[in-house]
Amino acid sequence: MRLALNFPRVDPTKGGAETYIVDLCRGLLRRGHSVDLYAESWAEGALPPEVRCVRVESTGRTRSERIVSFADASAAMLKDAGHDCSVGFINTYGHDVIIPQGGVHGGSLRANSMRFANPLARRLYVLGKVLNPKHWTYRAIERRQYDPARGARVVAVSRMVAGHLQEFNGVPKGRIRVVPNAIDPGRVMVPQPGATRAAFRGKVGIGAGELVGLFVGHNYALKGLEPLIRGLAARDRSARPIKLLVCGGGRPGWYRRLAERLGVGNAVHFLGFHDDVRECYWSSDFFVSPTYYDPCSLVVFEAMACGLPVITTACNGASELMTHGRHGFVLPAPGATAELAAALDALADDGRRAAISAEAAALGRSWTFDRHVEALIEVFEEVAADRRRAAGPRGPGRRSDRRPRPRTDRHATHGRGNA
Repeated sequence: MRLALNFPRVDPTKGGAETYIVDLCRGLLRRGHSVDLYAESWAEGALPPEVRCVRVESTGRTRSERIVSFADASAAMLKDAGHDCSVGFINTYGHDVIIPQGGVHGGSLRANSMRFANPLARRLYVLGKVLNPKHWTYRAIERRQYDPARGARVVAVSRMVAGHLQEFNGVPKGRIRVVPNAIDPGRVMVPQPGATRAAFRGKVGIGAGELVGLFVGHNYALKGLEPLIRGLAARDRSARPIKLLVCGGGRPGWYRRLAERLGVGNAVHFLGFHDDVRECYWSSDFFVSPTYYDPCSLVVFEAMACGLPVITTACNGASELMTHGRHGFVLPAPGATAELAAALDALADDGRRAAISAEAAALGRSWTFDRHVEALIEVFEEVAADRRRAAGPRGPGRRSDRRPRPRTDRHATHGRGNA
C-alpha cells in the first residue's frame, strides 16, 4: 500500500509521539509499504531515507492560527494525492484513519481538573481552559476529525480513549478499533546493564544497595509528581528507605519545597532532562507514574521492558494491559495516597519485587511494536479495500494505481528524510 502519515513536526528528541511516528515509518517500510510523511518539519536523519517527506507550510501570527493553517493545508494536499490510506494523529482532520495519540481533548481537560481537590477551583480551572482560544481551536478541529460525514476510522490506543471518543465526540463504537500503544523493546536495551547501573548511580550520588524508584515526565502536575511525593512521605518511617529519581524538563522548585516540607527532601533527586533515559531505567528498581491522564503511556512499556515493576493509575490506558499485583500496581486514582504508600512498601520487599520484575519484563517485551503495526495494517487494508470497491473494476483510472503528479503550489516542498 501507499500510505500517507500527517504530523506537524517529527523530532524523536521532543517526546514519545514523535518517536512513535519514526518507529511507525520503519515498521511500515519493513513490511513493504511506501510511506509519505506530510509535516511542517522533520529532524535531519531521524527518518529512514525511504520515507518521502512533503513539507506543509503553516501561516499565522498566533499558535492557534498556525495550528488551523497546518490542518487546512494538510487536508488540501491529501485530498487528491492518490494514497491507499491516509493517517492523522493530532490537530488535523483530512484522513481516512485517525490515531489520537494524545487522547481526546474533553477527557484530558476533565482529568486535568481532578488535580484540584476543591470543587470550586476545579470548575474555575475548566472555565479558564474553555474560554481560552486554543480550546476553541482544538474543539473545532476535533469536530471536523470525527464528523460522521467523513466516516473516518478511529484507532484508540486504549479502552479509556475509546470511551472518551464516544462520550465527548459521539464517535460510533463500530468506527473505533482499540490498538494499544507499543514500543520496540530493543530501543531501551543496553549492552552491559550492570555497568550502566553502577556508572549512573555513581554519577548521581546513589549507592549500589539503595532502593530507587523512577518518575519520568515533563509535565510534573499532569503526571502526578505531587501525589507521588505525598505517597512517599506517607510511608512508615521505619520502612526501608526509597530514593526517587525525577527525570524530565519540568520546573522542580515547588515540588522540591513540597518534598522538604513533608520530610522527604533528601529522598527526591531532580535530574532535569536526561538525553538517554535508558540509563535511568537500568539504574532504577521500579517505575512510578501516578498520572491524572495518559492515553497509553509509552514510558510504562519501556520501563517494563527493562524489568521494572510499575506503579500507575487507572487514568493511564497502559494499565489496561497490566494485572494488579503481577506486573506492578494500578491505583484507582492519583490521590489514593494510602494505596500508593502500600504499593511502595510492597516493592521495598526484594523477593516480591523480583517476582514482579520478571513478569513485567515478559509483558513489556511481548507486546512489541511489530504486533502493534500488524494490527494497524489491518485497519489500513480495510480502507484500501473500500477504495478499490468504490473505484470499480481494475483499470488505469483507479485512484490507488497512480502516483501523484508533482505539486507546484506554495504549500509543498519535497525532501528525503531531512529538514
